[in-house]
Amino acid sequence: MHRTPGLIASAVAVLALAGCASTGTTQGTAAAGAPSAAPSAVPSSEPSAEASSGPCVTKACIAADAQSLKGTVAKDNSVMTRVACRQSTVKQVVPGTYTIHCVITYSDGAKWHGIASVLTASGEVDWEPTSVISYGGGA
Repeated sequence: MHRTPGLIASAVAVLALAGCASTGTTQGTAAAGAPSAAPSAVPSSEPSAEASSGPCVTKACIAADAQSLKGTVAKDNSVMTRVACRQSTVKQVVPGTYTIHCVITYSDGAKWHGIASVLTASGEVDWEPTSVISYGGGA
């Protein structure tokens, strides 16, 4: 049986998305949805016990997503080494977009207060520093 590369690539992509959905991360789950035959356009009215059944909307999940900023490289080439976010500050800005207050420590020792924006549908997290706590001692 002859298989086309496009068909194989499509199958691999579907399996990869299904694998992301089962890990509990929000990245990739919007397109893949729950790994079932049920249409994803009809949301369940019952909360699911499975973390991968949809975008994360709990305060704990939003905080965990914001903490994925760890490892991000800043403009000055320092790296975010610690991200501490307060679940009590989670606010929904618009459907699918949440903000949370965080303190980020960089590899050069600098610490900043700021706001992380979490887009639950895409899993994207943006960071906006608001004030410096300390500049650290790096170059």
